[in-house]
Amino acid sequence: MIKKRVVEGGRKLRGLRFKIRKDFLDFTKLEVSGSLVLLAATILALVLANSALGEGFEEFWHIELAFAIGDFEFGQSLLHWIDDGLMAIFFFVVGLEIKREFLVGELSTVRKASLPILAAVGGMIVPALLYSVFNYGGEGASGWGVPMATDIAFALGVITLLGSRVPTSLKVFLTALAIADDIGAVLVIALFYTSEILWGWLGIGMLLLLVLVLFNFLRVDNPIPYFLVAGVIWFAFLHSGVHATIAGVLVAFTIPATARTEPSKFVSWARGKLDEIEVGDTPGSHVLEDPRQQTCATEIQEAARHISAPLQRLEHGLHPLTTFVILPLFALANAGVMLEGNPLELLTQPVTIGVLVGLFVGKPLGITALSWVAVRLGIADLPTGVRWGHVFGAGILGGIGFTMSIFVSNLAFVDAHLQAEAKFAILITSLLAGAVGYFFLRGVTRGDAPIRDEVID
Repeated sequence: MIKKRVVEGGRKLRGLRFKIRKDFLDFTKLEVSGSLVLLAATILALVLANSALGEGFEEFWHIELAFAIGDFEFGQSLLHWIDDGLMAIFFFVVGLEIKREFLVGELSTVRKASLPILAAVGGMIVPALLYSVFNYGGEGASGWGVPMATDIAFALGVITLLGSRVPTSLKVFLTALAIADDIGAVLVIALFYTSEILWGWLGIGMLLLLVLVLFNFLRVDNPIPYFLVAGVIWFAFLHSGVHATIAGVLVAFTIPATARTEPSKFVSWARGKLDEIEVGDTPGSHVLEDPRQQTCATEIQEAARHISAPLQRLEHGLHPLTTFVILPLFALANAGVMLEGNPLELLTQPVTIGVLVGLFVGKPLGITALSWVAVRLGIADLPTGVRWGHVFGAGILGGIGFTMSIFVSNLAFVDAHLQAEAKFAILITSLLAGAVGYFFLRGVTRGDAPIRDEVID
């Protein structure tokens, strides 16, 4: 009996490890595909902005869209609907990923979380300091947060191009680092890029968050009540002065992470339903002739929803939307930098230099330095199969700021010229970091035997 339980336990553990590996590899494939769509949207935005259609392209994003209910009317430009509205959904998914990582992922224990978190901290502090060296006291001083971010989609897209040359553990490290980086970016936006706070509106938003917490305790797993309340929370945050996307992250933290039904109980119950279907089956009869079979099948389908957590269902359901719709729309609306005059002159501007040096130099230095300190002090260990060359290469890829950096630049600068300088530097540096990171890791792994995808412990 004991031996049988040990064998069954081993099978369950191997099955869990296989599922974790499969889910992660599926995630990276989605990110790679999304990065290609994002790149296409960016190129299209640049082409249109610098073509004869440039003026009309710019005016298009400032078309006002409004809705009215009785005497109440609310409207924003199309650009703001994307940056404040659709990006709140993106941040909601980011919040779901952060919560999952803290519960069961690479940030779930102090030992596992130490390396990516400290690496992310180094990858935020050093770029911010280097940016400030070139912009301290100048009109671009407020942009120190721009080079702090890493775009997980593009970074994973580049590293996946290397295939079996790099260990899966390096991809996991980069993913965990990028998620820790997202936490830092959210905090920076909330604490330093928030305008004057209107406490009444903020109080309404926080009270409604408590309602979502209550839903969680009551084990409400239907997403509709959460979304209805979340819409009002978003509206309250939008008017509070705290950026509306922060509401997306906070709402994500209230989504239940436990399933209503335990898998073992579902299996036992579903087996009985399957027996009913089997007993009532008549060979050669049409499937519609036995309503009891159809009822059992429908009941199994409905019950199966409740063996996965709402957090998991929402993350899997919304990730394609953010990857293939929201982020490309964001790039299309925000990456269209008009290159007026000589583009080389932009490279001499303090904001451009600060962003370029911060991302391309500060990211790999900060990530590698604090990773080394963490390992040296015994706080963390390098992942299996990962060498310091791998870490530095991942740090170079961390210099692909793109989505989050562009988002922060919109908050940091009111002046359109400063925004253009920052976005130009982000685009140039992201391209440079992606290319150099790819060839650096290719060189580091030259001569290494192809690595079979290992099970992620």
